[in-house]
Amino acid sequence: MRQLLITITLVLAVTFSALAQTTAAPDFSGTWVLSAAKSTLAKDSTIKSETIVVAHKKSTIVFDYNTDGKKSKETYTADGQKRVTRNMSSGQLVSQVIWHDSVLVIESTLEVKIPNVTVTVSGLKPVIDTWTLAADGRTLTHQTNYGKEIFVYDKR
Repeated sequence: MRQLLITITLVLAVTFSALAQTTAAPDFSGTWVLSAAKSTLAKDSTIKSETIVVAHKKSTIVFDYNTDGKKSKETYTADGQKRVTRNMSSGQLVSQVIWHDSVLVIESTLEVKIPNVTVTVSGLKPVIDTWTLAADGRTLTHQTNYGKEIFVYDKR
C-alpha cells in the first residue's frame, strides 16, 4: 500500500510539473515586412507591399497594417473570450483569441445585422487565422483557412 501511495504521489508531481511548464507566448512586437517570395498568396491577390507594426503587451496584441498605402488596425485580447473585433455596416466580426502553445489562434465569425434583428449566420465555417513566430524571432508567419493563403513576414 505504501508503494502505491508513493507511485501515485510521484505521478501527480510529474503531471503538475509538466502542466506548470507551459510554453510562454512569444512576443510578436516589432515591424514586419511581407516577403512575397516566401509567401503563398492567392492567384488574384493584388497586394504589392505590406508592413505590419505589432505591439504585444501581456494578452493584448495590436496589428497596425500598411497595405499598399492603406492603413488599418486590429486589436485582440488573447484570453479565450469572444469579442467584437470589427463593426461593419452589414454586421460585426466576433473573434475568440487563444494561444495553442506558441501559436496565436484567432477564430472569427460574422454576425449579420438587419435593423432591429441580429442574425448569426450558421453553417459557415469560422475563419481561423494562425500566427507563428520562428524560433530565431526573425520570421512571422500568418496562415488562414480562408483561401489557404500563407503570409510570411521578415522582421525589419
